[in-house]
Order: sequence, then structure tokens, then C-alpha cells
Amino acid sequence: MTQQQIVKLLDLPERTLRDWKKSRIRLYTLLENIDYEEAKNKIAVVDLDDTIEFNPKDFSVNIFWQTNQKSYQKVYSIISNYLGTLNREDINTLCGKFGKNMVRAVLEDKYKKLYKKGYISTSGVDIKLNGNYKENPIYKEILGVINDF
Repeated sequence: MTQQQIVKLLDLPERTLRDWKKSRIRLYTLLENIDYEEAKNKIAVVDLDDTIEFNPKDFSVNIFWQTNQKSYQKVYSIISNYLGTLNREDINTLCGKFGKNMVRAVLEDKYKKLYKKGYISTSGVDIKLNGNYKENPIYKEILGVINDF
């Protein structure tokens, strides 16, 4: 595995990995020599572009209303859609299933894209977005829920 994959897979800071490289060389060497896909499967970790089985019963509301049964959805889509509900319980469920860092990354990506576009379209009305997405009160609220997890 690459350093980036190890950091992502184990949800740890790069600084910790650099420390391991110096002081825990055997552990670092072991991690470096494990196949990424094999490690993902062994510890049940997913990437944002993976398609997984989605169970609507895990959440308070079924956003993927096409079926009340289990379905297959992209991880990014699940996280992005449930962040939009502003439901603290569902956001905590996302953090538990996918990790705080992944949920935070989707939140940041979603808001970067919105602000790059420059507006939000809702019910046929375009709402102009000004400033920095990090100053958006809804972004701050959701980020607070993620950080509190």
C-alpha cells in the first residue's frame, strides 16, 4: 500500500504514519506490503467511488425512495444525500459507517462544488452564493455535528 492508502484506510493523520516509519519500522513495513484491496476487504472499509449495499433501515428516512428494500448505491451518493438532510442522527450514522474523515471530505467537496457553481437551484429559483463555503452557516452546522461524533 502507498502512504496515502494507509492513511485513508486506517483513518489516521499522516504525521502518525511518519512517526511509525521512524519508530515502528516493522509495523510500517508490514502495512506497506499489504495489498490495498485485500486490506479493504478484511476490515470492511470502502472508498467513495465504491458501490455498496444500502439498507434504508439504518437511517431515519429513506432518501433513496425508489425501494424500501436494500439496494446498491455509491458511497459518495449516500453520504452526500444524507448530509443534505441536516439530521444529526443520520449524520452520526454516516460517521459510524464510513468514518469522520470520509464524511468530512464529502461535505467539503459538496460545498466546494456548490460555491464553484455560484448558486443553488431550488424550486426553480436560483440562490446566489457569495464568499467562502467555510463561512456558510449550514456548512458550519454540519461540520460541527461531524466533529462532535
